[in-house]
Amino acid sequence: MFPLRCLDLFSQNRKFMGTPFSPTRQDVERYRRLRAAGSALIQKIVDTVPRQVLIEMGETLGVMRNGVLDPGSEYGHNVILDCCIYEWFENGKNLVQRYAETHPPAPETDESYLLNAYLQAKYRVLGMQTAAPDAGVYCDDVLTGEKMFLMDVALSRNPERGNVLIGARTISLGDYAMTCGGALPIDKKTAVHALSGLVLGGAKSIEGASSMAIQVVRACLATGAADNVAYANPSEAPKKPRIEPRFPGFKRRRRPAN
Repeated sequence: MFPLRCLDLFSQNRKFMGTPFSPTRQDVERYRRLRAAGSALIQKIVDTVPRQVLIEMGETLGVMRNGVLDPGSEYGHNVILDCCIYEWFENGKNLVQRYAETHPPAPETDESYLLNAYLQAKYRVLGMQTAAPDAGVYCDDVLTGEKMFLMDVALSRNPERGNVLIGARTISLGDYAMTCGGALPIDKKTAVHALSGLVLGGAKSIEGASSMAIQVVRACLATGAADNVAYANPSEAPKKPRIEPRFPGFKRRRRPAN
């Protein structure tokens, strides 16, 4: 019955209720600043990922081919790295927690603020409702019922946002939230496969990590969801992804010549 509630979001254009937040120009400017700082911070954390962790996560997510990591796209690789830093645990701590202990940032800086937010990040399955143009989207978490405003300029401009769910790790920035990992679109087929599994207990993830993100990401990657995502900067398209692969054994998929 839980999956039916999730799938209901595909057929209903429900009006988002219950939030007084209305983004201002200053909110968007702050978001852009924190987004840029957050990308740099995530890269630092990614640089601490051991190669063996990447391999183990690739196996868990079903993207190892003959011993080679093959996520299908550059974006897919970044999604896997997000799982590495949040979903791989050793002695009860993930790599974000370990980084915070070994690399304490200067107090009262954007990096300090963001690192604290990353330590409290949550993986969500979001249904997108109405948009605030050039700012973000009002969403609800279909797993918890929690309502939130997701600051994301690109999503606010996407006319298809109401037709899919998105699986994303988010952080709170006060009155609104921001994604902090590779968000993936979830279509009807993937929702049935991934979300119904959560009701039944889902698959086990690495060393006791929460199974929800692992199962959703695995189902999305299996259906090629990462291939349908393009990078977008809040102001302009970047020349390269925010996270670059730095591991031996990563196979880039070549595009056919025109």
